[in-house]
Amino acid sequence: MVDYKFSLTKAAETLFPKIIDELSSQILKKYSQEKWDFSQLDKWRSVDFPKVLAKRHAKGDLNIKKDELALLMDWKLAKGKFRPALPKLIRDNTENTVENVTREGFEAFIKYALTISSWNDIDVSHYCAALRSSLKKLTELRGVGPATASLLLSLLAEVTPLAPAFFSDEAFMYFVQEPLHPGQSIKYNIKEYVDEYIPLLISVARKFQITSLNELERGAWALKLYDLHHINKYAAVELPSDIDIGATEKFAIASEFAVDASKTSTKKRKTSTKSEAANKKVKKET
Repeated sequence: MVDYKFSLTKAAETLFPKIIDELSSQILKKYSQEKWDFSQLDKWRSVDFPKVLAKRHAKGDLNIKKDELALLMDWKLAKGKFRPALPKLIRDNTENTVENVTREGFEAFIKYALTISSWNDIDVSHYCAALRSSLKKLTELRGVGPATASLLLSLLAEVTPLAPAFFSDEAFMYFVQEPLHPGQSIKYNIKEYVDEYIPLLISVARKFQITSLNELERGAWALKLYDLHHINKYAAVELPSDIDIGATEKFAIASEFAVDASKTSTKKRKTSTKSEAANKKVKKET
């Protein structure tokens, strides 16, 4: 039997950096005024910038600047599918718009996230409602769709351990598309991310006692990318010997964890409606 908990955490720890280094060696482009290579850009995105955001939050002004958003788009396009129109759309946003929209978008999520301390404490429907509200705000920016908005929210890991994971193609393929919807294409919409991907990751985090959804995303991204490209683009990358090759294609036990947040929300709305009706009846009787 495949040990998915071990494989995912080990892939996040060891396989992910190997693939990032190999990808960096294949990319000639330099990023930012510091002329970073891709591995340095990835470190900024994964380690340094989340700490910057935590400091801004501590000062009461959690937002992202336009040049930072442009760098994040560079990271996203280098790591995934390249869409040449997106950088121009990002540049079309004004500095004030980027700061104001990200400030409001972050606030919509953080207001809820800071009221809870662990995945076991959260109500999935409430978490997803806050997440949906935040995503809708962030996607008001030109060039920012649900996947990029999820990237921005994943950067809040130093503000709250309950930050959502990035909506990467490979992680979604690994956890949702291939085990649950084989043959279907990814729609890249908010519903897909909020109603399927995130609830499943929360279930996995609870069962496997993993504190970070970002760790699950990194592990799944690395495993799936290795599965897809280990004989061509990443032939130089060796799979760590302690990772089961059977864990690389897909999260085959996904059906055990799948939760539809929209159904959960519907049930709660019905319960709430019945409760409100009962309260009104009591008030009328008294």
